Amino acid sequence: MIIKLQSLKRALLKCKRAVMNKKDLKITLFFFILPLILLLPSCKKNPAEGTTLKTPPLVGTEVDVKKIESQTGISFKILKTESIGYTPLHKFYWVCLKDKINKQRLETLAEAIIKETIVLKPNTYHSFTIHFFWENELRETIGKSPCFARATFLPEGNWQKVGRLPIDDYKNYKLSCTFLE
Repeated sequence: MIIKLQSLKRALLKCKRAVMNKKDLKITLFFFILPLILLLPSCKKNPAEGTTLKTPPLVGTEVDVKKIESQTGISFKILKTESIGYTPLHKFYWVCLKDKINKQRLETLAEAIIKETIVLKPNTYHSFTIHFFWENELRETIGKSPCFARATFLPEGNWQKVGRLPIDDYKNYKLSCTFLE
């Protein structure tokens, strides 16, 4: 913020020194002062904003959480999503569950999340990985939190086939869920 204020001060001094005709004033305002004024409010830090994962902001994803919760009866939050790669992409989800569930219900939830993504972006992702966390075991960051299960959706269930086989509406893809505890 100090640097931005110093830049603003320098821009104002330039204005004083320059011959101030209308063209110079417009250029100075447009290129120096206006961007600084727009950036200053972003420097303020809201002390009410928390950094814990227990109450994460709603992540904008392809997945309609409320719809899947009503279909499966499983309460969950999506903590983070990420797509990596260059066409085709690999999709990753980090999902937090409120209550403990068995493997069959976990597979149902993973399948619902993946199908919801596929419906909105068909033939886009070459693989899916969902990391599952318990709400009561979350720490300050996802990296420090223990993942209790992982679901993968891969061509023929094999990482070696990712990118080598065509997506073909995911008919040859297999879902596998692994409990890590």
